[in-house]
Amino acid sequence: MKRLVLILVIATVMAIPAWAGTGLMKDVTDTSGTGDPGNGKGAAFADVDNDGDWDLYISNKGGANRLMINDGKGVFTDATGEAGEGLDDAGFAMGSVFFDFDNDGWVDLYVPKGGRYEIEANRLFKNVDGKFVDVTDKAGVGSKEFTYAAAAADYNNDGFIDLYLANYGVGAKNILYRNNGNGTFTDVTDTAGVGDRSWSWMAVWADVNNDGAPDLYVINGRYPAGEPNTLYINDGKGKFTSEGVARGVSDSNWGLGAAFADTDSDGDLDLFVSNYVGANGYYVNDGAGNFPPAAQDSGLANTGWGKGPTFGDIDHDGDLDLYEGDCKVANQLYRNNGDGTFSDIAQDNEAVMCSSVRTKGTSFADIDNDGDLDLYVVNWGAPNKMFLNTTNDANWIKVRLSGTISNSMAIGSRVWVREGERLVGMADLQTSSGFCAQPPQELHFGASSTSVYTVEVRFPSGARKIIEGVQTGQTLTIEEPGEVAAR
Repeated sequence: MKRLVLILVIATVMAIPAWAGTGLMKDVTDTSGTGDPGNGKGAAFADVDNDGDWDLYISNKGGANRLMINDGKGVFTDATGEAGEGLDDAGFAMGSVFFDFDNDGWVDLYVPKGGRYEIEANRLFKNVDGKFVDVTDKAGVGSKEFTYAAAAADYNNDGFIDLYLANYGVGAKNILYRNNGNGTFTDVTDTAGVGDRSWSWMAVWADVNNDGAPDLYVINGRYPAGEPNTLYINDGKGKFTSEGVARGVSDSNWGLGAAFADTDSDGDLDLFVSNYVGANGYYVNDGAGNFPPAAQDSGLANTGWGKGPTFGDIDHDGDLDLYEGDCKVANQLYRNNGDGTFSDIAQDNEAVMCSSVRTKGTSFADIDNDGDLDLYVVNWGAPNKMFLNTTNDANWIKVRLSGTISNSMAIGSRVWVREGERLVGMADLQTSSGFCAQPPQELHFGASSTSVYTVEVRFPSGARKIIEGVQTGQTLTIEEPGEVAAR
């Protein structure tokens, strides 16, 4: 009996995070140099200079944008002026996105302008060895619609990343640009069938039905009644059908942000929708791409002014937690309890609440390369915030990918981490998530340092790679097997 009691006590202690009540996230805004005071909207992370760490582009709706270069230890320097003419662009910028459109190994940048003036157009900057050059006119992607956010994916799996624009306003049609592989793009919206004419705020690519082809979720909303969101299912041949209602994710509240993640570790992507008006939506994938709503007691049906959701395993317990930006009272930090429910622990990490501040885009990113997920928060009319994760253990595995046959960034790849036959985690490599946000191009998994794991990758081409005997506390860089495609 005493032995049983001891086991129960140990199990209880292990179930309580060491940081509980002490504050997981430390405010390092000042020392990191990331407290931009502009009217912030979006944040995009990418390795701009190919030095192995995550740099940051901040989009401001009014005021200059900022390109911040990371020194590898989480300290950022404003390099906007020297990195290329026009990067500071003082127009209305929203959800910018990095993507390597020409497969040269350097991430390029697309900046949606938001239509402050009729003559303003979105801009595409080509990255030339760390310097950016405006190639908008040549590429043919200078839309003058009121674009709120852009999302990139190789929707037709030809090895080149394409671009989708979520456009805002009465009757405004969203746009899908197909990458022609020669530095130019073609508007294929009508032939692909993705020309949503709602008031669109955000778009996210995600393989919801596990067939290897990226589907497209468009978040819509207009005060006061909202508008249904749209889920476009990709047939794998470049054609889409609108199936949001049939699959249960039309969510007719006023939506602003959405994030896909495998929240229950069953091998498919679940969905969280942040609503500005109406309760948030949490939908659990049945494995076939259908989404019945989660139980009412999941703890995620907040009715604040939701905007910027982002998922990540912040405590390395093996499941994904959720941070949500809010424009009303305070932000939330939800700990995944592992049983289908979440608990808001923001009060134990008071700084991340950003009380009485209107938060926009948010993203987890390991800015100091220590293996745990730090947090960046974009605020409106107040300095942005950077929070450093203090977990500092070895209970993690990170995966970086590069494509050879597929696109060079390997966007659209899926990674599984297993302990024996047990699935520890699954994630897809995406370019957009939440609200006007781009997460870093690496996949992070919480995993116990007492075990070894198998990591499996499925690249967009269908090629697979399996690595066995993986220990925690390391970053794997995995290249797609096969010869580099003739591009």
